[in-house]
Amino acid sequence: MPFHETQTGRRAFLKATGAGSLAGLTATQVNAQVNTQAKPLDSAVGERRSARKSGSDSTLTPPFAVRVLSKMGFGINRGITGSTGANPDTILADGFESVNTNFAATGDLAYFESLGSTDDARLAAYVEEQLAPGNADPELDARMAAHAADFTQLDQSHTALFSQYECGSFSEYSRPYAEVEKYTFNAACYSRWQLRELVVDFWHNHLNVFARLNRDVYVSWVGWDRDVIRSNVFGNFYELIYASSQHSAMLRYLDNYVNGRDGAINENYCRELFELHCIGSDNYAGNANPRFVDALPENPYTALNDPELNRENLGFLADPSLPIAAVYTDDDVLTAAQAMTGWRYGDENTDTSCGSGLFFTREDEHNKDSTKAVLTLGVSAIPSGLDAETEGRLIVKLAAYHPATARHVARKLCQRLIADEPPQSVVDAAAATFYAHRKSPDQIARTLRTILLSPEFKDPGYWGEKVRRPFEYVVAAMRAAGCDHTWRMSDSTTSNMLRVFNGAGQRLFDWRTPDGFPDERSHWEGSNTLVQTWRTVDYLLDRNASNSETRTMRAIEITLNSLPGDPTPRQLVEFWCNWALGFTPGGGWTGTGGYQSAPTTVGRAALQFMTQDYPGDLADANSWGADEPIPRSRLTQDSGNDRWRSRLIGLVKLILWSPQFMQR
Repeated sequence: MPFHETQTGRRAFLKATGAGSLAGLTATQVNAQVNTQAKPLDSAVGERRSARKSGSDSTLTPPFAVRVLSKMGFGINRGITGSTGANPDTILADGFESVNTNFAATGDLAYFESLGSTDDARLAAYVEEQLAPGNADPELDARMAAHAADFTQLDQSHTALFSQYECGSFSEYSRPYAEVEKYTFNAACYSRWQLRELVVDFWHNHLNVFARLNRDVYVSWVGWDRDVIRSNVFGNFYELIYASSQHSAMLRYLDNYVNGRDGAINENYCRELFELHCIGSDNYAGNANPRFVDALPENPYTALNDPELNRENLGFLADPSLPIAAVYTDDDVLTAAQAMTGWRYGDENTDTSCGSGLFFTREDEHNKDSTKAVLTLGVSAIPSGLDAETEGRLIVKLAAYHPATARHVARKLCQRLIADEPPQSVVDAAAATFYAHRKSPDQIARTLRTILLSPEFKDPGYWGEKVRRPFEYVVAAMRAAGCDHTWRMSDSTTSNMLRVFNGAGQRLFDWRTPDGFPDERSHWEGSNTLVQTWRTVDYLLDRNASNSETRTMRAIEITLNSLPGDPTPRQLVEFWCNWALGFTPGGGWTGTGGYQSAPTTVGRAALQFMTQDYPGDLADANSWGADEPIPRSRLTQDSGNDRWRSRLIGLVKLILWSPQFMQR
């Protein structure tokens, strides 16, 4: 597990730097709602961009379709069956700039190209389709059905799983988590609804829960993934937050299940509700007096027409004259925690047997005797006497509907989809959409559409500002190199792969602190992370490589189906670079064969690997000519000194290990 800062240290840093001193969003014009400016790109980022555009760097900017599919999902899948009929003699023909030059279009790229006559039309059609996923998911459904005995928990209700297994042995109460872990790999690799899987991963991090905390969270994991995250993935943000607040996984993880009155206040959940889930640490004013922090120009809750916020019902939170704080303070967090006392879930201590796992309240442990001021500059706008669930729901609404939340969530989505430091223009546009549709059932989908159709998302200059994290990288490699394995329980390939993969620092649902896995490339470029992810791909391509019936990855089949005749090393390099990376630059990857252009970094290294002696001979000694045909029958065996099967598989590994493949 990578080192990460403690929550105490993180908050001390925020106080020390005065990060909460910025004014918040206004109620009517989101573009002016937080007075923050986009950070200028540092010189290193500028140099990387210049190098990519000039072609002198180790990475090049791919065509539009490749960029879109790589950013909106887990990478391109070119398909693994059927011969393209490509003539190896034309592999070095003119016109490398086209995405599908030389190789017949298959899989994702062909489908994307079929959606319209222009890039903008294709993107618009693809976004609409991905934002409205249907029930059918043919390949994923077929794989899950073929191994139904390995996934017995995914369709069971939360109550059924909790009551049956929470009091059981480790193998029983941990199985819901284990099944979701395997299903997540299958869905990311094989689902046609790639954007959904990417955003599911985003929400798991935004609302991070450490799955292996204890037996209650383990056994809650099917319900957490299915009923909270997946059910609300493109829906309404408030509904997502409210569902998460009442779920046993979150109640247990952030200790709201022990939050009670009379000296037993536990603020952990409300702290993260404000800091991470909604308003954001940029709008934290520390221990400032809430009466003297910045106020929004107008009450943002007035326009909601929410009956619970109106004077006639619970108070006057929607009164246009009520001042609403632009930032939150420690007092706001503590008072919110008082309002959310008495929230519980059924476990072995509160229910018969092992418990139901369902949310309920304890009114005798709820602090309802006082009025409360939360985000109202010290004005007690929440009346006394409210029941625990109603008062807690008001707190979630105040946080989820606060205008600063629009900025915070929009920036994180733009960071996930565009760049570590996303351009302020697209953050503003996304925040405006998010805020304007706070009550819409498809609020999240609308916000994503704004981002994905933006000029900034399409801008090739932002390619490479993200790097694939271990999970994204391994799944992308699986999709690129023809993975043909269903990740499941009681399977040695699955368990061995996970053992290697988990060493890269991104074991699924395994980040201990509430901030979730980091989403900046600098965190994932350390040697241990890179080596362990490369080892995972190495394991997958080597697994049963000599057995055509049980190979985990179909690199050999892809090669033989796509290149009839006896291919040369150069043709294999050109083909696999195109296949895995999705395109071929002008002049080809290897830069020779009639072209007066320099080879690319990955092409040069790959061609050297395919032609030089190994192991033990001089590094520059060639054992095979770059344009000398290789009998295709030798690509399936390792007889002789050339070991063409291992060399072919090694070529695919080398391309997948390249900086070019690591980019998003």
